[in-house]
Amino acid sequence: MRKQNLSPDKLGELLDDILKTNNFNLYRETLKDYYPADLADALSSLPIERIIIALRIMPTEDLGEIFPFFNNDIQEEIISSYTSLEIKELFDQIFTDDIVEIIEELPADIVEKILRATTPESRLQINSILKYQVNTAGSIMSVDYTKLHLDWTVREAINAIKKEREEAEEVHYFFVVDDLNNLKGVVELKTLFFSKSDQLIKDIMDDRIILATTKTDQEEVANMFKKYDVTTLPIINSQNKLVGIITVDDVLDVLEEEATEDIHKMAGISPVEDEYFKTSIWKMVKSRIIWLLFLMLSATITQVIILVFLNLYGVEDQISAIKTEKANFSISYIVAILLTPLLTVISGTTGNASSQSSTMIVRSLSLKEIEPKHYLKVLGKEICVSSFLAIILICVNFVRMIIIYAVEFKGDINQKVLWYVIATISIAMFLSIVFSKVIGATLPIIAKKIKMDPAIMAGPLLTTIVDALSTTIFFSIGMIFFFVLI
Repeated sequence: MRKQNLSPDKLGELLDDILKTNNFNLYRETLKDYYPADLADALSSLPIERIIIALRIMPTEDLGEIFPFFNNDIQEEIISSYTSLEIKELFDQIFTDDIVEIIEELPADIVEKILRATTPESRLQINSILKYQVNTAGSIMSVDYTKLHLDWTVREAINAIKKEREEAEEVHYFFVVDDLNNLKGVVELKTLFFSKSDQLIKDIMDDRIILATTKTDQEEVANMFKKYDVTTLPIINSQNKLVGIITVDDVLDVLEEEATEDIHKMAGISPVEDEYFKTSIWKMVKSRIIWLLFLMLSATITQVIILVFLNLYGVEDQISAIKTEKANFSISYIVAILLTPLLTVISGTTGNASSQSSTMIVRSLSLKEIEPKHYLKVLGKEICVSSFLAIILICVNFVRMIIIYAVEFKGDINQKVLWYVIATISIAMFLSIVFSKVIGATLPIIAKKIKMDPAIMAGPLLTTIVDALSTTIFFSIGMIFFFVLI
């Protein structure tokens, strides 16, 4: 019976301790007690040198099950240390669709080493999947499957299934083709089992087939699994030839990927596929800055609307005062006309910034890419990202403010008070964005630590805290400029 009662760190220590005793039989017996995914997590907690030693002693068939669960960095290290023969033996135990998924994330030199070590048949199968466009059914299908022929008997079909059992995906539905490989029907495993051995496949198959083409979008494929409640879907090419199958485990990966993409878009983040700590700071900045810039510039509309209505309430005399360069400016004018319209800009920008961070952290916590113990590392990364984002936003906002004031005051922007306002929002924006992203990353981790749902902290509570903080920072900086410096 499989066990799951040890944490990855504890299981990793146990396996390493067994290896240090050179009791390889006990080591191999222990492997049988745990699932491949758990073993991969456990071994990942060890130094890479110990991982490679552990894998070399492991039976090749076990390694073939565990290897796809390692992250790309460990996979790269393993392959770099392996000989061509070892790589061949390893990848002979891995299904083609898993191989494709692995090599899509590895550097070109490692991929070349893998392809050189595999058999010509394997390379042909791998290339047959790689040629399809990303995010289509063809790019996620498996070519390791058993197909049945119309004129086979049940006995022949069962023999074929038994013969290809080790090389084919484990499925309960088998697809029927004619001599030209045209898809004709589907047979369920239990139908084969309960049919007479001399019956022909064409007599027991179901010709009502739910299928997809190699060009079908992977999200549509996932919806087909959900709608029709199937576990296996045949994939045909433009000539109606059966070229592969997609199983439900492949669809689970698609659902996660599509959900992540939707979540990122909702938070104003360009989708990124890498794990949190594997995504570089610059890549994070690029994924977040576009929407922050767009939303900040969009806030200009709200700013203008506020200015229009404030002017309708009668502030023409104050505008006249600043144009004639009087020495004393009403503080109420500065607060009401110059600072207040900018509050929507800074609160909206910081609110969106905090939402981006909290969304990334909640997703990463859900997928166990980060743990509460990684808080300081997360904090450092978010501070770096927010600092770069803030600098970019300040530069763009500076230009935006110059344009707005040039229009509002008909080109007469050589007023000290206007430059103080620009300095106020620039400093406040930097501090607010940094603090908002720190809070957006901190609250979900605190929630996880106290056994609450991290998503709770990514909603109204976060928005309320960040709005209050950004407003306080903004008007505090304004007080320094207009009460101390003037």
